[in-house]
Amino acid sequence: MICENIFNAIIEKARRYKYSSMNYIEFDDCKNAEVLYDHDDLILMQDKNKTPSMLYFATNDFESLIKIVADIPGKLRLHFVPREFADKLCEIGFNEWGEYVDFWNSDLSKTAAQFGNINETEYLNIAGCKKVSEVSRSVRLQSRGFEGETEEWFEEWLNENKVIIQRKDSEIVGFCCISIYDEGTTLWIREVAVDPKYQGMGLGKKLIEQSIKYGVQSGAVKGFLSADVLNKNAIGLYNSYGFYAEGLESELQMIKD
Repeated sequence: MICENIFNAIIEKARRYKYSSMNYIEFDDCKNAEVLYDHDDLILMQDKNKTPSMLYFATNDFESLIKIVADIPGKLRLHFVPREFADKLCEIGFNEWGEYVDFWNSDLSKTAAQFGNINETEYLNIAGCKKVSEVSRSVRLQSRGFEGETEEWFEEWLNENKVIIQRKDSEIVGFCCISIYDEGTTLWIREVAVDPKYQGMGLGKKLIEQSIKYGVQSGAVKGFLSADVLNKNAIGLYNSYGFYAEGLESELQMIKD
């Protein structure tokens, strides 16, 4: 396991490299990681507790990184892969797992003003984390890269954030994880899911509207979320609520089974 002081030093050093998957991680994300390399030309950490095993990297020479990764055994995952190196990773057994783009709404108040009456919002409590996890797992791989979340993940999320839920016949059948950050100015819609048995009933729309309403009431002026580029249905829904991609930047994720 890596200690927090070493983690902070590595993250600071990683900022200087051209290619890095460490720009947005926090200590809790990789506290179980092992440092494989910490050289002037490469930083590489591996977290074997994740499935597949996660590799965190920072380098100026991505092709050299590929040669090293080729010799690491087992199932592996890489995030923030530069698109121009995807084919070479495929040659050593990797496949595309997802490609995520950020979608932004720059005026939440304007979007919220178009809503009709919104039902009272219900928020998840600790007692409901197991059920919400079951809903999350029920939509596993409906979108590339989405594997669902554990009960423990939701419990940790609730420490500082909120989850909006939707019910049918008193049972939780949908949820949306939300957070307010950037000094209270920005709403992050982290995850939206509806049990497959209840999809097509407008519950996803209700969750998005309640999330935007929450953001506006909390003082957020803008919001963002991420979606896989092939998830056209979700992107169409997000576009209808004023969320659009800005630029061509994306996050390519690849795995080796």
